[in-house]
Amino acid sequence: MHRLVGNPVCTALSNTNYCQLQRQQSSRSYSTSLANCGTKLCTADQKLSPQSCDCAYPYEGTLYFRGPSFRDLTNVNTFHALEMSLWVKLGLTPGSVSLQNPIFNSDDYLQIQLALFPPAFSGKYFNRSEIQRIGFDLSNQTYKPPHEFGPYYFIASPYPFQGISFVSNTETSCPGVVAGIASGCSVLILCLVAVAIYAIRQKKRAEKAIVFSKPFASRKDNSGGAGAPQLKGARWFSYDELKKCTSNFSGSNELGSGGYGKVYKGVLSDGQIVAIKRAQQESLQGGQEFKTEIELLSRVHHKNLLALIGFCFEQGEQMLVYEFMPNGTLKESLTGRSGIHLDWRRRLRIALGSAKGLAYLHELANPAIIHRDIKSTNILLDQNLSAKVADFGLSKLVCDSTKGHVSTQVKGTLVSMTQSRYR
Repeated sequence: MHRLVGNPVCTALSNTNYCQLQRQQSSRSYSTSLANCGTKLCTADQKLSPQSCDCAYPYEGTLYFRGPSFRDLTNVNTFHALEMSLWVKLGLTPGSVSLQNPIFNSDDYLQIQLALFPPAFSGKYFNRSEIQRIGFDLSNQTYKPPHEFGPYYFIASPYPFQGISFVSNTETSCPGVVAGIASGCSVLILCLVAVAIYAIRQKKRAEKAIVFSKPFASRKDNSGGAGAPQLKGARWFSYDELKKCTSNFSGSNELGSGGYGKVYKGVLSDGQIVAIKRAQQESLQGGQEFKTEIELLSRVHHKNLLALIGFCFEQGEQMLVYEFMPNGTLKESLTGRSGIHLDWRRRLRIALGSAKGLAYLHELANPAIIHRDIKSTNILLDQNLSAKVADFGLSKLVCDSTKGHVSTQVKGTLVSMTQSRYR
């Protein structure tokens, strides 16, 4: 239990109970048992399977859990639940999972050595398709562990695939066969060289034609490629495109709702995951107001502000497309709903990031933006637990040259004014 460990106030009060770390018992941390295998040994590149006690080549790696809700590394039931979850959800046989040496590392992440063994009936190796499937599920967090372990990432070790057997020398020792193979290879190489020369000449002719047909064709980037600049700004989406990427705005993709409308999770055609904010009918703005809001939001760029990716304004719909934040809101982490453990260092970093985002809105945005609704539900956390301030924007600009300020109408929780208004 952490209590107030890491809080700066504990520097002067380190001897108090609240500033001391309650240490776990010195009992040995959990490891998958091999007691049923006796004293059997394997070669250096193989390991004993806890399921069959046979020597095999496991798929190994390290699991890093960033915010577990427990500190006891001796609880057998907790780690048995993780083992069972792994073999069930990864489609392995019961007992084919080995967990070793769980520790809390210097980043306070729970680090566990993982070994997954192939089924006894399939031999000592996994095939390539099985390794690709398991590696994809773990590396892309498709596999979901028990809730008490929280979010994680996986780093795999190289897998020693079974070698390919070759034809022996005695089967190819006939001189005629060797000469025939050599002649065939020579002809094939000459043909390939001729094709390559022809292709290079054709490519150069095509590049010269592109120079005259495209204004950016002759501009090379650092990687040697050609083409127009890739501009990063608010993109227009069609209604059908957003409908498709949210499975027709399915309830299973709904992330939340508020006074403005509902928020859905979607996957674009290029694989990017986004959050789509869909306005309710009673929250719809006029066309000019919606256009003004998009123009202002598209000018705001800061690493601690939620980025606007695009928008949709057709078929009577008004939708804003934002970058997706996998770790939810700060409130969910503080209340334990997300399963993420935030120590004092992380909390201070989140507070500092939020302050930097607000300072950008106040000092560097043009016109300046005052949020006026900062709360833990409006601060989102990305995959690195960095703060992203959300729910800021404009609904309508009202320019008053005599008073020298720009004011706005309120849309839900969104308000913006120049600082001169408050001087």
